[in-house]
Amino acid sequence: MKSVIPLLCIALGVQVKCEVFDYVIAGAGTCGLVLANRLSEDPSVKVAVIEPGDDVRDNPNVTDVGGFLRAFGTEIDWQYTTTPQPGAGNRSIPFHAGKAIGGTSTINGMTYIRGNKAEFDIWESLGNDGWNWDTLYPYFKQVEQFSPPTAAQQVAGASFNAEYHGRDGAVKTGFPFRLLNGSFYELARQAWENLGYPLNTDVNSGETRGFDVWPQTLDRDANVREDAARAFYYPIEQRINLKIIKGTVTKLTWANSSSDGDVLTTDGVEYISPTGQAIAIGVRKEVLLSAGSLRSPLILERSGVGNPSIHKSHGIETRIDLPGVGEHLQDQPNVVLEYSSNVNLTGTAPYATFATAEDIFRERTSAVKEATHAKLSEWAQKVSDANNGAIGAHRIEKIFRIQHGLIFKENVTIAETLTSASGDILLSAFWPTLPFSRGSVHLKSVEDNDPAIDPEYFLIDFDFAIQTELGRLSQDVWYTDPIRDVVVGYLVPGDDVLPRNATDAQWATFIASTVSPNHHPIGSASMMSRELGGVVDPEFKVYGTSNVRVIDASVLPMQISGHLTATLYAISERAAEFIKNS
Repeated sequence: MKSVIPLLCIALGVQVKCEVFDYVIAGAGTCGLVLANRLSEDPSVKVAVIEPGDDVRDNPNVTDVGGFLRAFGTEIDWQYTTTPQPGAGNRSIPFHAGKAIGGTSTINGMTYIRGNKAEFDIWESLGNDGWNWDTLYPYFKQVEQFSPPTAAQQVAGASFNAEYHGRDGAVKTGFPFRLLNGSFYELARQAWENLGYPLNTDVNSGETRGFDVWPQTLDRDANVREDAARAFYYPIEQRINLKIIKGTVTKLTWANSSSDGDVLTTDGVEYISPTGQAIAIGVRKEVLLSAGSLRSPLILERSGVGNPSIHKSHGIETRIDLPGVGEHLQDQPNVVLEYSSNVNLTGTAPYATFATAEDIFRERTSAVKEATHAKLSEWAQKVSDANNGAIGAHRIEKIFRIQHGLIFKENVTIAETLTSASGDILLSAFWPTLPFSRGSVHLKSVEDNDPAIDPEYFLIDFDFAIQTELGRLSQDVWYTDPIRDVVVGYLVPGDDVLPRNATDAQWATFIASTVSPNHHPIGSASMMSRELGGVVDPEFKVYGTSNVRVIDASVLPMQISGHLTATLYAISERAAEFIKNS
């Protein structure tokens, strides 16, 4: 295989010496840096990570634990835009993702919430033998270095159960010293309890329902964000067998097929340097795609792996017919309400409330269960039509039946509300955690490195129904004792647009005009059976290849009632073991 590499350099007209590594990782993000760290532990193994972003360890927009949102729209944000969204008033909506060593972990909200046990257990039903809460739980603990809250933090609402946390891992988690003190925590907790949502003393137990104060990915004592680079790269950056190369991976290069004629083997990748030069790099063992849900599918498509009809439209030869590439994209639509307060609040208030279908629909739950079950075929056809039949409706329906069981049989949480405060502003942000709507992400063109992102927000009307009911609940909390005593005004959108007794039509207009991404894109290279439209097998290997894996949020087959970071670190730790043992 080594002899192929110089020929690649000549064929590309590249005036640089091609390097060869044992492992090449596309992307120095949340997952890519875990892999780089673990694989380079063996000094005899050479690892390259190709990343277009910069070292941001001294960027205050990254390090400041109170600086969430400040990095949006800066040079460390890809600053994507979705395609026009019919469910959002045909708006093209900004979509943020981290462009840095550390990836999106450098600009996210630092939330550390795993999800419900049952949401991981159903991965096996989707074709992933050996994947469930029990097999993943040790990795959740292995990766974590949790700092128990101080006495003052506990007074401010921080709580935990030591059983559910790791103390010796690479990723520091805990509660910020800036936890909002004073009475606001108790006001919020009691208001939610009065609405039927009890305190959840540890949201990382595998049961998320209720009101909680969540831990974050931060170094509490240093008071800085704990991103993937700080946890997994900076401590080992002097390893001589690990190299970060600045560039953007565009596609895989292929050696001859294996002896059975059906499985392709990669011998390297092509990437674009910061000066626009195309460079080939060789690999002895494996290429690991960790470019994220919005970019890993593009690399596969340019390489001839994906839907033949998409390849044909771009003049790309199909090497592996894998129509799930770029499909099954799922994000959570986010809507915000704002109120004004008669007190000036300082600090941070990381409060989340998770609700089940029974919480949302109450006495109507049984009727909603039956009505939605009857519509699964219709919904599946709608998603299939949206992806031009790339994934057949009968396949999507199988997935939807599993998801419906999660919601109405396992009674997992399906909605999240953020309750927060800053200065004299009170805020609710809310989203369905398990939407049925599925979109896609594909190449715009062979030359364009940015993705065409189509989340298809509210393609399925049930998602909109949950968003509306959750909006009403988010309103209710501010009019509930005892928190109502600090509310003096309704700012966004205000009573003239969305009064307390707003109609469904008023909610529809408001939601469509203001909904934004929750920036939790998953599923575009799903770890599922190939029959269901999956892209990778249970060990992350791309179907039809011998040495290409995808390890990032794109492989998560279904959304979780939590936030992605904890799960991404855990699956990466397990993936590194698969690779080392292969």
